[in-house]
Amino acid sequence: MRFDRKAPPVLCFQCLNCYKTYKGEGAEQKALDCCGSFIQGFYQNYRRWGCQKWYGR
Repeated sequence: MRFDRKAPPVLCFQCLNCYKTYKGEGAEQKALDCCGSFIQGFYQNYRRWGCQKWYGR
């Protein structure tokens, strides 16, 4: 996977039980419905604008 400096940051959500990653519209709800466990959100391609941000729920 190559890092594209011109790509906008993309919000991704990851299920912390099976570690599947979801992107796009409705990704947060898909991750919550995956295993019914905790999820974390993070931005891909965020390094150009600053440090990586993430949060869990």
